[in-house]
Amino acid sequence: MRKRFFTHWISLFVLGCLTIAPVLAFDPTTQTPSLLLDEAHAVYYGNVARLRQAGQPPLRWNRQLTHAARWFAWDSVENRPTPYCGHQDTNGEWPDARALRFGYRGSSGAENAYCGYMQPQAAINGWLNSPGHRANLLSPGHREIGLGYYRRTSDGRGYIAQMFGNDAAYAPVIVEYEAVATLNPDVSLYIYQVAETGGFIGRRPATAMMIADNPCFVNANWQPFTNETRFRLADGEGWRTVYVKTRDAYGATAVVSDTIYLGANVPVNELAATMSDRQETVTLTGLYHPTLPQMQFSFGWLVDENYSTFQLLWGAGERVTDPAAWDGGAFRLQSASLESSAWVYDYDPVVFKDIPLVAYVRLKVASNSSPNEVARFSINGGGVVYGPLQLRGVDFAAANQYQEFALPFTYHGNEPFLIFQFWRSGSTDVFIDAVTIFTAPQPIVNPVTLAVPGGNYRGQGVWVRYTDGTIFTPFREVMNIPVQPASIVALAQVAAMPPMPLIVTSPCVRANWQVLQTEPWLGGVADDGIMRLSINHNGLTAGTYNGAITFVTPNEMQVTIPVTLHVVEQLFVTYTPLVLR
Repeated sequence: MRKRFFTHWISLFVLGCLTIAPVLAFDPTTQTPSLLLDEAHAVYYGNVARLRQAGQPPLRWNRQLTHAARWFAWDSVENRPTPYCGHQDTNGEWPDARALRFGYRGSSGAENAYCGYMQPQAAINGWLNSPGHRANLLSPGHREIGLGYYRRTSDGRGYIAQMFGNDAAYAPVIVEYEAVATLNPDVSLYIYQVAETGGFIGRRPATAMMIADNPCFVNANWQPFTNETRFRLADGEGWRTVYVKTRDAYGATAVVSDTIYLGANVPVNELAATMSDRQETVTLTGLYHPTLPQMQFSFGWLVDENYSTFQLLWGAGERVTDPAAWDGGAFRLQSASLESSAWVYDYDPVVFKDIPLVAYVRLKVASNSSPNEVARFSINGGGVVYGPLQLRGVDFAAANQYQEFALPFTYHGNEPFLIFQFWRSGSTDVFIDAVTIFTAPQPIVNPVTLAVPGGNYRGQGVWVRYTDGTIFTPFREVMNIPVQPASIVALAQVAAMPPMPLIVTSPCVRANWQVLQTEPWLGGVADDGIMRLSINHNGLTAGTYNGAITFVTPNEMQVTIPVTLHVVEQLFVTYTPLVLR
């Protein structure tokens, strides 16, 4: 009997953090080794077809789409009394709803199905020979794929589902077109460019990248971004993961990876660990400041004069080239007889809704001599206005030097727009460079686990600022290098004693890492795999001392280890009873 296959297209873009827990009589997170290998091969053969048939880049194998596809394949066999061909499951849902139900947060809805068991290459060939399926498989609009195989043991009845997705938060890397294994350590990489997205949470194109065989990018260097390149895997046999870190013109980064087996003896049951994934939280380490007690974070939330809604409202103003601005350009509100004003807005940024935030507006003035107001800005947080923050000329530390000014706000969503408005109110030019948005300050904790707004963490870099509520630091990227322990608490007695040795381990550390800064009582040196710390408490009086030691890599990545030292007048030794049982 000729097998039948069907296609259906529904488009859905999910911005929020809605999670619908599936009610299952089947666990799609597990798969038999033979069908798992079928799924992996179908992904690879489909990618080869995309290249040969249409010159399209490969798709990254995704965990959530695969779970949705497996469940639908099972449902189409076990919950149907007669053979079924279609795309609506027995809950009445279509592919887009299934993708969301199983946790995929990008756009989805395109699905190919084969209404019976077929070998992977035969299934791909069948879809290529059907116009609708072919269009889905070769579409340039997809970046990720899920494959679900199900085959009932009792009678061999089966089903295959192939689901497609595109998550704007994720620009994947694919090794060797998602082949299961390779015998050649020199592999091809396809690296997707970041999808430019609107809104203040949007992402900007990558301008640079680095590639490494370790998540810390040891010995990796920045190079211009390109979609296609080659990389040599470490010799030997086993799983090999390739990591790619991209960076945009403002320093916002993202890390993605893909895994392939180098050798002939693939442990098939471990294939599932190679799929792309998402998390709802991210854990950060190396958080410390010597004087400021609070920290706040941003996932690259930035908007500048290049954003589409940034425009002059009235008066005199224009975009100008400015080498001192972050991207080489700014918006100038020019001196005139009347006030000038500009604004930039976003429509319904649901990820920000009801989250206390702080906006940092980067401005400069041509003259800072006036004791009167020269500029101001306000925020309309979805129906609630914050500010305006009024700025005198003397509030700027220097003329023609950019300075950031903070204004806390919350987007309430009573009205759909989040609006930043700027005024030039004095007799000097005002230059608007950019606005960055950070979470509200919270006490410094190291390490810390953050709930990601929108619940869709896919390797985005995280910026941190330190503050006391009035003073704040420039932001920097959190270098999330794994160390154990992440922080140190030590106890010492006031006495002349040898320095106290301590060991911090990390698979990323190399002997050529340098000590960037230390406290007078704290020293250290790097060695392969470890950081050797030394606490010299001689001369310290009783009390608590907070410090940190920072190691810097050759590519200027940093790892910081906070250290708290308690110095006491006398240590007492106590003994607990020994109980024999």
